[in-house]
Amino acid sequence: MDEQMITVSGATGNVGSEVVRILRAQGVSVAGLSRQAHAGEPDMAWRVLEPADTGSAREALEGADKLALITSAGEDMFERERALVQAAADAGVSHVVKLSGLGAGPDAPIKLPQQHFKTEELIKSLGLVYTFVRPNLFMQTLLASAQTVRDSGTLYAPAGDGAISFTDVRDVAAVIAAALTQTGHDNEIYEITGPDAFTFAQVAALFSQELGKDVTFVDVAPDDAREGMLSSGLSPWLADAFVELYGIYRAGYGAAVLPGPIEKVTGRPAASLTTFLRQFAGQF
Repeated sequence: MDEQMITVSGATGNVGSEVVRILRAQGVSVAGLSRQAHAGEPDMAWRVLEPADTGSAREALEGADKLALITSAGEDMFERERALVQAAADAGVSHVVKLSGLGAGPDAPIKLPQQHFKTEELIKSLGLVYTFVRPNLFMQTLLASAQTVRDSGTLYAPAGDGAISFTDVRDVAAVIAAALTQTGHDNEIYEITGPDAFTFAQVAALFSQELGKDVTFVDVAPDDAREGMLSSGLSPWLADAFVELYGIYRAGYGAAVLPGPIEKVTGRPAASLTTFLRQFAGQF
């Protein structure tokens, strides 16, 4: 069989970089796409992708057989993905594996899954072979709280007492990589989560247990959370999108536990939040 080229968009992000690492460890030929020039490794192609530019996307996908479509959240996410998806169809890319989000669907009530579903529908309409990977909130988002946990023993989030089935980025990437390199994943949708659901108060208790110090959860009012996001540099659209997302969690809609597809696709159990916190305890 001729060697295939897999192109990974968002290749410098949390998920994309892990997908690249897994594929390269398997000896797969990989091209990484990013918004800025990237030196990369000597034996790996890196290409600059201009956002939402179909011409740039066509150049970026030159020689690609498969595409891992991984895009950072933002108001223009669909436009950026549309350019790549159209270019993939024009280039005869054989399989698109899209990082989507839990809750993507025709009845999605909030911005982020709505955007994901629009892209999913576009991929289908163009007749591309697809795999959609829909994880819940990444465990790695907790690393953003490292400084406040370390300095004051406090964990802040606008999550109320809603439970969330946090998902490890490494599991997400492993599912994407498997779908790109193994058979049996054509036109499949994988909704994936960790093996348990925790409220943020329970997450704080896990922190206390693993760190050996008291960590307390403080529920942040949605309006205050939005102001905090804006002051940290997030766009108004993205701040609103994250407040909406946490509103869904507050209402109890983030607790579905769906680890089965991870084990089915990767051959190993989904990572637990306890294991994740233990592995990253040194950062807190």
